[in-house]
Amino acid sequence: MGIDNEAARFLLAGLKAGVSYRRCATLGRMNYFLGRKEMASLLREFGMDPGRYPRLFSTGYSPVRYAEDFWEMLGVEELVTLDASDFEGASRMHDLNRPIPEDLKNRFDAVCDIGTLEHVFHFPTAIRNCMEMVRVDGHLLLMCPANNFFGHGFYQFQPELFHRLLAPANGFQLESLITVECGPRRRWFATADPQVIQARVTLVNSFPVFLFVRARRVGEVPAAFMPPQESDYVAAWNRQATHAQSGGIDRLASPGLLGLKRWLIERFPRLARALEAWRISSWNRDFSFRNRRAFRRIGKRDLDQRP
Repeated sequence: MGIDNEAARFLLAGLKAGVSYRRCATLGRMNYFLGRKEMASLLREFGMDPGRYPRLFSTGYSPVRYAEDFWEMLGVEELVTLDASDFEGASRMHDLNRPIPEDLKNRFDAVCDIGTLEHVFHFPTAIRNCMEMVRVDGHLLLMCPANNFFGHGFYQFQPELFHRLLAPANGFQLESLITVECGPRRRWFATADPQVIQARVTLVNSFPVFLFVRARRVGEVPAAFMPPQESDYVAAWNRQATHAQSGGIDRLASPGLLGLKRWLIERFPRLARALEAWRISSWNRDFSFRNRRAFRRIGKRDLDQRP
């Protein structure tokens, strides 16, 4: 849980896009993982002079370093670090499985999570806490695991959750959602809204993947918080679909395709299962970053371009 090169880039891009970090809350006390050369290069890339931030570069190598100097560089004047335990020296003890106290609501210009929400069992309570802590016109910034984090936390997340959740009905406007593949090339992709492209955004790949999310609070979260529904289910319900849903990725397939699949299973089960395995693998374009409807490769200087 901490600031690495990709997280730092995303937070600096937020600063460039108008995010204020003046009053900032973080989930957990962040570690700081960047080397001095990496940080200096990033600052220059964003038009900032490293010489203006001597504290950020004054500390020599240390196996454990916390990120307070980094937050100060972003313009933080008040930093509140929330944790269920004080083992890393967080400034405020609170278990995010439980609703936040009133004094934390509508208080912060920025609320940042870099690797905590997946560890909180009551995610709906935790994400609502985060949303309620942001003041109107402030920002929520999330960096959450998506693919290939089996065993890391309780959860991995997918893009539609945030497209549906961080919506005007819940007092937010999603400004940016980026899928980051943490392989050797560190590829970044603007990620489409499944409701817009009328298809699920699915991915099978070989490297860890994060979702980087930035949303602005545009109004008070209503008392009747609207739980999100997946857009393809909503579309099916709105069409008053009458056929029984088959579940998984095939539930919206045509009856003809379902019939063919059933015939293959009955007549040639090994072939049917081999084809099924291929269909939900990275060899299938629809389940890979080659799916240009879902993922658009972006340069790391174009982080604010929408899908």
